[in-house]
Amino acid sequence: MSLRLRLVGVSLALLLPGQLLVVWSFAGGPSLQVSPSAMPSHVGPWSGGADESLDPGVLEMLGPSSYVARIYTASGRPSIGLYVGFYAGRAGHARAAHDPEVCYPAAGWETVATDSVEVPVPGGNSLRAQLLEAHLGAQRQLVLYWFQPAARWPRGAVAEELRFVLDAVAGRPQYAFVRLIAGLPEAALRAAVFGDLIAFASELAWPVRAVVSGERPPTARAERLAPSGDAEPIFARRF
Repeated sequence: MSLRLRLVGVSLALLLPGQLLVVWSFAGGPSLQVSPSAMPSHVGPWSGGADESLDPGVLEMLGPSSYVARIYTASGRPSIGLYVGFYAGRAGHARAAHDPEVCYPAAGWETVATDSVEVPVPGGNSLRAQLLEAHLGAQRQLVLYWFQPAARWPRGAVAEELRFVLDAVAGRPQYAFVRLIAGLPEAALRAAVFGDLIAFASELAWPVRAVVSGERPPTARAERLAPSGDAEPIFARRF
């Protein structure tokens, strides 16, 4: 290979990442003006309450195209707070702005633990989500969250950084940020609350992805993951 061709090859290799980042930063996808009715009013044994409005300052900081926020309740279980923000593209938005590992400490909460967890979804797949435990005085919370891209399940924060860029280049820059919050009454109930969050996330995963990507979820739904009544959630475990 001639020296000139080698120089051209090196130049392209150096320029390509920059070009990909430019495409990623300014790419926009289909409009994601999502009606709250797109999110199910019932998830397993949980029933959703009235849709809530974010504080204008918080909404400006997060900058979603649209969002859904509501509280879900079930008899004998802690309530689960749902927030889903839908984004048509990445221009002007920083993922760290709504990452609980950043915003919880900024709001005065102390992070007790963080972990990466697998959430099974109907169809035999799974998504990778983050779990955060935090407390503020006597308040304790478990927070389960993930960034849902179009047409695939997320596989963890590090891998997603590059894949988000490739998604934008492929014309799929839209995504959703999903956050579930449950109060933790006492440490002894941690495994049960964790199991509830996993079960809730598993039920919610396809409705969110269907909105972001336009895909149809599998026609054969798996058995409900969160049984009603006082039965132990099948995903409850101590860790």
